[in-house]
Amino acid sequence: MLVTVIIPVYGKANVLHVTLQALARQHFDAFSVYLVDQGGTIPMDEVRAAFESKLDIHYIDTPASTTVSEKRNLAIRASRGEVVIFLDADTIVCPEFVAEHVAMQRAGHEVVIGYIYGKKGFGREELLYSGEWELDAFLAWFEDVSGRIPDEREKYYEPVHDHLMELPWPWAVFWSGNISVSRSALQRAGGFDHRFVGWGIEDIEVGYRLVKSGYPLILSRAAWAVHVPHEVDEEKRMRDQAANARTFLRKYPSIENELFLVRAASWNKDSNDIGGKFILDEAACDFVIDAVTSSYGTQFLLVGYEERLYSLPQVSVMMDPRKEYADTFTTSDRSVYRLAGLCMPFEYDTFDACIITPVWRGYRPELLSRLLMEAMRVSRVCYCICPGNESIPLLAAIAGLKKLGSTMEYSVTSDIAKRVRLIICSDRVTVH
Repeated sequence: MLVTVIIPVYGKANVLHVTLQALARQHFDAFSVYLVDQGGTIPMDEVRAAFESKLDIHYIDTPASTTVSEKRNLAIRASRGEVVIFLDADTIVCPEFVAEHVAMQRAGHEVVIGYIYGKKGFGREELLYSGEWELDAFLAWFEDVSGRIPDEREKYYEPVHDHLMELPWPWAVFWSGNISVSRSALQRAGGFDHRFVGWGIEDIEVGYRLVKSGYPLILSRAAWAVHVPHEVDEEKRMRDQAANARTFLRKYPSIENELFLVRAASWNKDSNDIGGKFILDEAACDFVIDAVTSSYGTQFLLVGYEERLYSLPQVSVMMDPRKEYADTFTTSDRSVYRLAGLCMPFEYDTFDACIITPVWRGYRPELLSRLLMEAMRVSRVCYCICPGNESIPLLAAIAGLKKLGSTMEYSVTSDIAKRVRLIICSDRVTVH
């Protein structure tokens, strides 16, 4: 069985040197290594001199603008292995690493998740390794000093006793730092999507397609590796992840995926009362229509179905998380999403205005802030319709955002028909 190990490279030649040392000591040797660089960030001549007699090593250089997805796809196309192992350049593998992945693949498991010690996500700067950049020194640190920091995903593995397909979102643990996939499975599901730019989501999106294509995910604790802790630009990573989350939701717009992206178990506060009982009377609806159409006239986003508002020609997109309205709004030729608006698949200032109907009454209090943040991100102004005696949760959410640094400004109309108020929010929320 031919095996290809693909490693995207981002400089840090000293860490890569240790990674390659670990691969050179494998107990299984029928594999090739593809290093995919970005603008010549590593001294490849030195790498070849050090490892050409120990590894079947290949080097692909790409333009500086190349995404990590494009880098992996280039190596997939250039290689011939029946099994493709994806490994990060800063992940040091155990001596049985390749052999364990191969054993799982030979047993018929075409998508294998390897265990990664020391994976801590954000804030890993407190775990800095400061020793000699040689394999034996690093492994000694790992065994004697690091305390074998568990895989960050252990919180998912333990409750299901490592049976990944019992997870609500099994593809969420498909992290490219240590995985193997058969070439046939990759070809069936497709490669990496180059539209994901920067850090995050691009690998779990491939896992999503693999699971949807019928491939179960299997965990191998024996195919373990150690992630080298290092400083990260957390702010940039959060921006990248948020942008890639929107890309993911554009491709797969379901409320289940939206809830995963915001790490929420559910959006509604009570399954028996999800805000669908309040209906605007004619006078209140006329007031709202007059208010929102007096200044804006091109692109509106409507959150929560209301027949007369949905009929406005300016409403180009509507989203509503409630199942009972699905038949009503899916017959329209306009863009409709069954989403709660907690993660909107749109870019900044896509709309002139966002109108949120009283559907917000059914949202869990901690998620109202997310709804407002997203509404203000994608539109210039947001109109929140609320019964006059039920506006406190919205006002509390706005106050909470302002305490966190939001520049949002808002105004509240006087009571109109049947004590309906309109909370008008403008400016940009700066908290992401």
